[in-house]
Amino acid sequence: MAAALVAADPDLSSRMTFHTADIMDVTCALKDYDVVFLAALVGMDKEDKVKVVDHLAKYMSPGATLMLRSAHGARAFLYPVLDPRDLRGFEVLSVYHPTDEVINSVIIARKLPVPCVQPLDGLGAYVLPSKCACAEIHAFNPLNKMNLVEEFALEE
Repeated sequence: MAAALVAADPDLSSRMTFHTADIMDVTCALKDYDVVFLAALVGMDKEDKVKVVDHLAKYMSPGATLMLRSAHGARAFLYPVLDPRDLRGFEVLSVYHPTDEVINSVIIARKLPVPCVQPLDGLGAYVLPSKCACAEIHAFNPLNKMNLVEEFALEE
């Protein structure tokens, strides 16, 4: 389905590849991708989804981007919710919670270049992101001549 969405744009479709697999079976191949998209329905509950994120943190290349779908507020009844704090090993760059008929929130994170120390029983060190727009709600107005890609542009 994702490939069909970009098929109308030859330039874009020539630069994108799509694979469907059990992500827990994909290991070293994850290092070949600059961006990994994680659908809202990955994992039947929050614990399963966190396991997938931990797996991605272990195998994605440092600096690669993770774009994942989640939910917020009452929309959490439909999908497992991931909190930005659940993204161990990633720097959360932006969180977008829609305020219209769109159901899924979007979280954009970057794989940290250093390993994240996992706390033991809530004690231990964390690698904290340098900046986070986690608490902000970003409104997307399609009339302001800014497309969604520009809205989520990453600053280097």
